[in-house]
Amino acid sequence: MSRILVDIGNSRCKSALENNGEFTPLETFAWRDVFLNEVLSKVWLEPLNGAVPDSIHVSNVAGDRMLPNLDAWCCATWGQKPIAMSSTAEFRGLKNGYTAPTTLGVDRWAAMIGARVQYSGALCVVDSGTATTVDVIDKDGLYIGGAILPGIYTMRRSLGKYTAALFAADGEISPFSDNTASGIAGGTGYASVGAIERLMDEAVKAVGPLTTVITGGEAGVLKSLLTRKAQFDPLLVLHGVRAVADEQLKSGKIVDSTCPPPDS
Repeated sequence: MSRILVDIGNSRCKSALENNGEFTPLETFAWRDVFLNEVLSKVWLEPLNGAVPDSIHVSNVAGDRMLPNLDAWCCATWGQKPIAMSSTAEFRGLKNGYTAPTTLGVDRWAAMIGARVQYSGALCVVDSGTATTVDVIDKDGLYIGGAILPGIYTMRRSLGKYTAALFAADGEISPFSDNTASGIAGGTGYASVGAIERLMDEAVKAVGPLTTVITGGEAGVLKSLLTRKAQFDPLLVLHGVRAVADEQLKSGKIVDSTCPPPDS
């Protein structure tokens, strides 16, 4: 059995090929303003080498900006539509504490599922990309809530947009810099880590000893600066997508992947 697992974020698309239980990460790409046929021919068709996946499973936070085009490509290429997961009230003992469970960002839900699959006990799940989210699960599997703050590069872009003579250029991260680019890099990097570490401390106060798992495009920056112990997993959301796909297969639940009829 082969499946493609997909994480469509606010700016980038991650995916992995699962083939008979073997998990192979595929090339990440920025999905805005790209010719999808060209990109997916390289990212998906080449690794499959002519094979057709049994199914495609997606976590999507980009709304209708990406998924309809992906649906159309998959239908034209393989005759099947990707199966988009959604946030639910419960999954394998993980209980969604959101007031309206379906409004929780599906990538956050998938990341928490991915963390629960791999770790026991209380958890703090950090996903740092365009936005950074910090979500907390107690030892009994109750998601008690989370915090949302701008991602590191989003902070840099904000400085470039709203502050005269500043720009969102990359620079070397250090506490104190002798040039503007590195000053921005250091300030935004330390601001993000400072907020995350404070929230990690608050999480311990709320649920007791826990494991922190960090993922997302900015995880590398956090790893270089974080002073607290944490696990790093760049494919955490995809592990959650896979767990949901496994549950659908195990339960025999029929998920519609039928492509719409072609226009006449």
